[in-house]
Amino acid sequence: MDQETNSQSESGPLHLAWRLTILTLALVVAVGPTSEACVERTYSRGLYPIIQQVFTSLSNQVPVALFDFLVIGFVVALIAKCIVIFRRSSMVRRTVVVLVVIREVAVVVALVYIVFMLCWGFNYRRESLESKLDFDTSRITPASLETLARESVVRLNRLHGLAQARPWPTLESVPKVLAKPFRYAQEQLPASAEPRLARPKTSWFGFYFRQAAIDGFTDPFLLETLINSDVLPYERPFIVLHEWAHLAGYADEAEASFVAWLASQSGDAAVQYSAWLFLHPYLMRQLDTDTRSEVTAALQLGPARDLVAIRDRLGQSMPVVRRQASWVYDRYLRANRVSSGIASYGRVLDLVLGSRVSEVDS
Repeated sequence: MDQETNSQSESGPLHLAWRLTILTLALVVAVGPTSEACVERTYSRGLYPIIQQVFTSLSNQVPVALFDFLVIGFVVALIAKCIVIFRRSSMVRRTVVVLVVIREVAVVVALVYIVFMLCWGFNYRRESLESKLDFDTSRITPASLETLARESVVRLNRLHGLAQARPWPTLESVPKVLAKPFRYAQEQLPASAEPRLARPKTSWFGFYFRQAAIDGFTDPFLLETLINSDVLPYERPFIVLHEWAHLAGYADEAEASFVAWLASQSGDAAVQYSAWLFLHPYLMRQLDTDTRSEVTAALQLGPARDLVAIRDRLGQSMPVVRRQASWVYDRYLRANRVSSGIASYGRVLDLVLGSRVSEVDS
């Protein structure tokens, strides 16, 4: 009798109404048209900075990744919910039970999606950074690309010795080195809200990060910065800056990389070196074979070894896991209206070449 009463109460008009409301709201949020200007004004510059300040301030109080507990708790709770449904419905046809489980899972996923959008996801729908910068596509030419590629070699050669002169900062000490450069970048960008900087953390899912070649991750619910513990010391500054840019509301990968790039230009030699190590491979891929060989030949042994070490680290990932993770993330970006998917990473070169933002050369 108790089980029957519980079953009836869970399928009553009130419960069905709120389930339908959640599913409908999630559908509207997912496919409904939105105004970029409205999102920019009311969310990215209005509600989100408040949420980010509060959530990151709270998550900074603990040294471990709260995201890990969130994921594990969610999975356990979902499994427990399904088990309860099966036990309460022992006398009901299996087809009906399966449909009930599907309905409950759909409601939970819809609710998680709504929370995701409120906490961070609407930043995917804000105005593009190009529309807010002095950006001109005419500056993006093969000649300017080659010039920047050659400049990357000059910078890497010059900065390598300076960067190695002092020990690389640990993950825990990185914020002290990067806070000032990041705030400088925020001052250079139009109408940007200064975020609460997150303490970089490692994750219990580090094994998956390594196998999937994921260097950094921004927790979109509790707004934490998670870093793959295997990234090399000279990669770490730029990766943290990139994830902080996500926290600042730049959801687009290219925009986050550009903000990190801009921040690095006012950092010390180690921070600048880390940024050029990031940008150099993107530049090389855009050059023809002869020019690439000529530019690469000018690279000195120190930075050349560092680039090989980065490539080797990424090569230690598991190809099947890496491809699957790339496919999932590509679909995730497209679902959030990033039409180019993971190819959007490469657009950072357009932003670097096409925008006229002041740089500081330390």
